[in-house]
Amino acid sequence: MKTTSLLLSLFLLFAGTILADSQDVYTVSSGETIFSWAEVEFTDDYLEDYPDAQVANTPVRYSSVLHLGEYIHLDIGNNLGFFTGLTLRNIGFITDEVLPMTEYPQDNTDYQNYKIIRRSYTLGIPLALKLGSFKDNLYVFAGGEYEWALLWKEKYWNSHSRSGTKSKDTKWFPDNMQTFLPSVFVGIQFPKGFNLKFKYYMNDFTDHSYTATGNPLNVSNLSRYKTTQTMYISLSFQIHNNQVKERSSEGLVSENL
Repeated sequence: MKTTSLLLSLFLLFAGTILADSQDVYTVSSGETIFSWAEVEFTDDYLEDYPDAQVANTPVRYSSVLHLGEYIHLDIGNNLGFFTGLTLRNIGFITDEVLPMTEYPQDNTDYQNYKIIRRSYTLGIPLALKLGSFKDNLYVFAGGEYEWALLWKEKYWNSHSRSGTKSKDTKWFPDNMQTFLPSVFVGIQFPKGFNLKFKYYMNDFTDHSYTATGNPLNVSNLSRYKTTQTMYISLSFQIHNNQVKERSSEGLVSENL
């Protein structure tokens, strides 16, 4: 708690200093296409009970809906700046797993293939440093973000493809994943507005103390996981809101003429 309070105090002091000294303050709107995956492992105890269980694959998850970002940029000169803002993202990961058909360990346990997709909508606040040439809209950036998990969705099929029987579960303010997800990121902004970023979540995506009820195969039980470390690469397009306003104003002037 003391560390969190100290970091918050430093952030407010830092932001106040920037606002006081910044030469240019503007807003940017952004959409994002995300390619995410996770490092997923079972616990040693689970593998001891079910030696043939495995995480067979962790395919890359593609998502383009719904990712929104509104950012405030604070530039100190042409080469040094910062940004913060508010984001809404759909993040998650996919696993192809081999799981036991019974919840009690047996010598003759049968196993079933599953494809499982877990994702959540999150509301986040980023803070980043950027270095480069802002007049050319070419710079690198690095920072961190804190995201609040709002809506969880889990889907799974009883095969490693999506052709088997499908089951799904959705819940608001989920108790089966971490409520707050801290992360770090690094990226590059290109002149034409495109933005490439890599983000790494510092904590596990799911809450490994969660055990599901009413599911005889325990597909939704998360206690079998030792790690669900999630990361992604994203491609986004940045739009300066003042440029949109300028173009709108020019259009109105042309119509009046």
